[in-house]
Amino acid sequence: MRTERQMEQRIENVERRMDRIEQILPTLATLNHVSSEIAASEARTRAHVSSQIAASEARMRDAITASEQRTRTHFDVVAEDVRHQIRLVAEAVAELSERVR
Repeated sequence: MRTERQMEQRIENVERRMDRIEQILPTLATLNHVSSEIAASEARTRAHVSSQIAASEARMRDAITASEQRTRTHFDVVAEDVRHQIRLVAEAVAELSERVR
């Protein structure tokens, strides 16, 4: 069996522990709040980055499509010019052939 002094000492120890716990509890609540804020901030950041990436991809697709259209138009113009020059050469060859005969 414990003596009265031992019991008092045990009670004092328990009271000291409770005092320390009471001092720590506000810190734990603050840490929990900070943790929640960090998680919310992470979710907002991920959503923002995802939307920015999607918008960037859309702009890139539009730029590629526009470039493709300009390239095709340019190629069509160049091809038509080449056809025209071939026709001129063919006409000149035909005319020379007529003269030679």
